[in-house]
Amino acid sequence: MSREQRRDPRFESNQDLWCEGQPRLQARNISRSGMFVVANDGAELGSTIKVSFMDGDQEIAANVEVMWRGQPGDAGKTGLGLKIVGFDKGEEAYERFVERHLESTRPPTDEPDK
Repeated sequence: MSREQRRDPRFESNQDLWCEGQPRLQARNISRSGMFVVANDGAELGSTIKVSFMDGDQEIAANVEVMWRGQPGDAGKTGLGLKIVGFDKGEEAYERFVERHLESTRPPTDEPDK
């Protein structure tokens, strides 16, 4: 999917995620509506899985649908494009997490001194 088709801005990430049946996932980029992860065992296209992580003391648990699945690469890892379809926990915490990271990646504005 080209960046022009994405409705939400993304930020680069190395966020570790937990998912049932997976030793560990790592999110490589994240947006309000989804994320791209690298998994040891790729879930099937169209399947729904639950991913979770901690942001400080807040647990975030999201239900995601596998929208894109790459071919396994070196070391058997597979890229997955995930769309968030709901939350079990931490929806507001996720919004804050995304906004905080997007804010830190925005270039500074050049406002003239007054």
